Order: sequence, then structure tokens, then C-alpha cells
Amino acid sequence: MMTYFDYKDVVPKIVIALGVFLFLMIPVFTQNQATLSIFILSGLWAIAVMGFTLVLRTGQFSLGQSAFLAIGGYTSAILTVNLEWPFWPSFLMAGLVSGMVALLVGMVVLRVGGIYFSIITLALGEIIRIIAQQWEAVTRGARGLITSPPPPISLGFFEINFYASPIPYFYLTYCLVALTAVIFWRIGESRLGPIFAGLALNPVLAEHQGIYLMKYRVIAFTVAGVFTGLAGSLYANFLTVITPIVFGLWQSIQIMIMSIVGGISALVGGPIIGTFLLYFLGEYLTRLGGSGIQPLLFGAVVVLVLLFLPKGTGLVDLWGRFWTKVVWREKEFEFDEGEE
Repeated sequence: MMTYFDYKDVVPKIVIALGVFLFLMIPVFTQNQATLSIFILSGLWAIAVMGFTLVLRTGQFSLGQSAFLAIGGYTSAILTVNLEWPFWPSFLMAGLVSGMVALLVGMVVLRVGGIYFSIITLALGEIIRIIAQQWEAVTRGARGLITSPPPPISLGFFEINFYASPIPYFYLTYCLVALTAVIFWRIGESRLGPIFAGLALNPVLAEHQGIYLMKYRVIAFTVAGVFTGLAGSLYANFLTVITPIVFGLWQSIQIMIMSIVGGISALVGGPIIGTFLLYFLGEYLTRLGGSGIQPLLFGAVVVLVLLFLPKGTGLVDLWGRFWTKVVWREKEFEFDEGEE
């Protein structure tokens, strides 16, 4: 027989599972291309935000995370457009190249750490943008590269056609979100989770305890680079174009704000909540005709979070408080009354 304390663990998980199921049913309820496009792009940004949060959990503050979106997007586009590769090998290569760049850059810049790391990653983003702008023979400069959807996938009695509808992109995006979420969650739950937390809290003490700082910082930076590159590939392919202005400083700032607002205490839940609140709502309001509303929304929400939530917490932390301080307290009160 399930005890009272079992409900405290099971009920929130049931609510989350039900929410995920209803979310995956969105294409059944609406096939509006604008709405589905916002959901797809929100999912891809959520992957980038998860990567930023993973790096931040090691105590390193990256201001160039959008550079890896650009690397992934351009790698995929160059391979498919210039070299006529099929989409799926170029998609995987985008993650590999982005991860390799992150590994090489991390092995150099993560030695400095702190504000210097932030400045160097900021410069990396600008370097990638300038290369994309000037290397017209490969990237076509400001004109950008025009991509095309993946070829249809035949499953015998059923065909997945990326040309006909954004629905296949929706499910492909959230398969990638789910894969990223599972891997990042496992990282947080494994021995790497406490090690990363120790690096952020007191790197000197962690090093004295035998933890090799560079090794674990590079692991986090590389893993984040791989999945951000995959998201960049799908992003460029879905938009059917990639130009130097798509990924810049503002996009890196967006990623940072979405992570802080969602909450860095959770590698998965915080980034997803922050992204869907800010990016989805900002894009929706912008498409309703509110020009410039997105930067205003980002600024207003981050100020509210910093003012009204305890330091180091975000919106994801309200979930646990809701169950412990609202739902379960009410149940305990009713239980006590019944006992009397």
C-alpha cells in the first residue's frame, strides 16, 4: 500500500509526465506554422541554454555560447550546400566539429578562467561572426547559405516529409532536446555533478583535494559544444538560411539570461523553463506586432527574478516550493484535523 510519503515523490513526477505528454500532442491540436516554428526554435535554444548552464556549473562564465550554434550551423550548411553531403552525416559532423573546436579552445582558454575566460569566449563569438562575414567563397558572406530540408524518410506504410510540414521538425527537435536532457541529467547525477559544483564553489580547495581543474572544465565545455553544435545545425536547416547576423553577442546574452531566469540549480529544468518563458513569449509578442518587445521582456524578467528570488535561485526552484509549502502543507493540516 502506498504511504503518504510516497505521494510526495510520485505525484510531482506524474504531473511532469502528463505535462510532457500534452506538450508532445501540440501538433495534434494545432498545425499553425508560426506557432510550431516558435516551439521548434524554443527547443533548439533550450539545448544551447543547457550547454551554457553546464559550463556555468563548473564556475566558468561563457559569453560566446552562440559561437557554437554558428559553428554547428555553418558546418552543416557548408557540407550540404557546397559539398553536397546528405543532411544526416552533415548533422552529426556539425556536433563533432563544434565539439572539437570547444575542446581545442577549452584546452587553451580554460587555463586562465574567471573574467578572462568570459572575455576570450566573447572574442571567439566575434571571430566566428567575422570569418562568416568575410569568407564569401565558402560562407557567401552576408548573403548566407540557403539550406534545404532533409529528404523524406520512408517507414513503409508511413513517410516523414520535412518539406510538407514543420511537424517532423517539431518531433526531431524534441528528440534532440530529450537526448540532451537525459545526458545532462545523468552528468548532474553522476560523480561529475558534485565535482563540477566543487569547482564552482572553491576551485583552490578542489585542486588541493586532487581534482584536476582543467580536465573537468574541458569536459563540460566540450560536451556543451557538441550539443550546441547539433542544435545549430538543425536551427540553420529549419530556417533554410544561415547568415552572420543570426548568431551574435545578443544571442549569447539571451542564452545567459534564459539560464539565470530558469535557474542554474537544475541542469535540465532550469534552462527549459527559462527558455520557454522568455524566448517563446518574446517571439510570440514580437509576431503580434510588438517590435522591440523581446529585449524589454528579457530585461524586465531578469530584474524581477534577481529582486524577488533568493540569490542563486531561479524559476525552477519555485516548483519544489510549490509542492512542499503549498500542496503538502495543506494535506498535513487536513491530516492533523482528522486525527483530532
